[in-house]
Amino acid sequence: MKLLWAENGSNGLVMAQQRPNIILLDLQLSDMHGYEVLKQLKQDESTCNIPVVILSADANPRQIKYLLDAGALDFLTKPLNLSEFVQNIRAWLM
Repeated sequence: MKLLWAENGSNGLVMAQQRPNIILLDLQLSDMHGYEVLKQLKQDESTCNIPVVILSADANPRQIKYLLDAGALDFLTKPLNLSEFVQNIRAWLM
């Protein structure tokens, strides 16, 4: 597995053009909100089918529903449980 890391949403959108197997998207980014990144990913024909998993410390049920309805595959709260995270990654990539 190869991990690509973007320092902000704009760079993440550019890197998504490389068509990764999955995108882990934090909601709190320096240049835009993660929801805007998700929205742009889902509107772009070249990235709309890439699974996006949201990461956030804010586990507001209404926000989670909103993001899942917007096309996110899943929502994980921080701090991450590493063993659960690894199991989820394996399941998402199968």
